[in-house]
Amino acid sequence: MYMKKIKKAKIMKTFAEICGWIGAFLIHFATIPTTLGVILGKNPSLPEVSLVILVWSGLFLYLIRAIAQKDWLYIVSNSIGFFLNSILLAIIIF
Repeated sequence: MYMKKIKKAKIMKTFAEICGWIGAFLIHFATIPTTLGVILGKNPSLPEVSLVILVWSGLFLYLIRAIAQKDWLYIVSNSIGFFLNSILLAIIIF
């Protein structure tokens, strides 16, 4: 009985990790179509600079927290999101 609980807990933890990585991928790569559209000249409309700055700031703060807690899912995810939003912010400002 005890071994079943351990195995079930391990399966749930693995499932949660997989869901976390997939979710991080989907959320942070959602900015790629907008960024590429602007770079390639196919999408002239840009998001509001205030939106990008707030998301960028939030990702930076989450990244600090993730590094402090040594949480690799959030370190990788927030680093990617921060990088992509930095590109978008640079496109808007410059």
